[in-house]
Amino acid sequence: MTKDFSSVSTSSASGPTFATGTNGPSNSGRKWVIPAVIGVVVVVVVALIIAVTSSGGGEEATGSDAIRTAHGPNTIIDGVPRGYTRDQAGAQTAAVNFIQALGQTDQGRVDGAKLRELAVGSSPSTALTTVLDSATGREESKGTVNNVPLIVTVTDFTQDSATVSEWGMGVSQAPISADTDKVGILSVYATTTVKLVWEGDDWKAVDWTFTSGPELKDAQFPAADSPLAQQGAGGYYSFYVN
Repeated sequence: MTKDFSSVSTSSASGPTFATGTNGPSNSGRKWVIPAVIGVVVVVVVALIIAVTSSGGGEEATGSDAIRTAHGPNTIIDGVPRGYTRDQAGAQTAAVNFIQALGQTDQGRVDGAKLRELAVGSSPSTALTTVLDSATGREESKGTVNNVPLIVTVTDFTQDSATVSEWGMGVSQAPISADTDKVGILSVYATTTVKLVWEGDDWKAVDWTFTSGPELKDAQFPAADSPLAQQGAGGYYSFYVN
């Protein structure tokens, strides 16, 4: 993906000018002007080197990619998005991305230990721990499974915690057998609820519940107390991290 490099600019300084026919500065003046100009050039060159090397080298060292979105994430580290705003939009974005990152972990594309380190709070529930344990240590899958959020609602929110419900569709594409190139497509509706806490200047998951459904025909007229009856989040975009 495209890296986010900071631009570096320098301003040029023009040297002193003298009217035609006038005498220039004395030799004694030149003795301090030349070293001063050389010093300015050296400082500018060193600043450029530091800016360029820190911009590129830092990402290689940490395995992170800088991105810019309205409510986060602002970086992706080893496939795990992080860096969200401390508001409802940031919480719902963090929850959706956590659900998707857990799916990538289950497919062996994201390291489970890294997901725990970057996206899970210090006191996860038993349910969340069980799901993480199940997804960790997988070999990379030859198939593809993607989770698509359909309706996302924030059912509870404070500056320190949030509960986010996602009704979404999981779509898988996988070979129907080991000795053929023919693939099968399967889609499943499900509701996932993620509880988050604000910890370490970011939203971290601490609890997780998952239920199948409702199917589309059953979700057309949700009950008044259903998360589907609340105002869903808009402005959804998506991107790939490979």
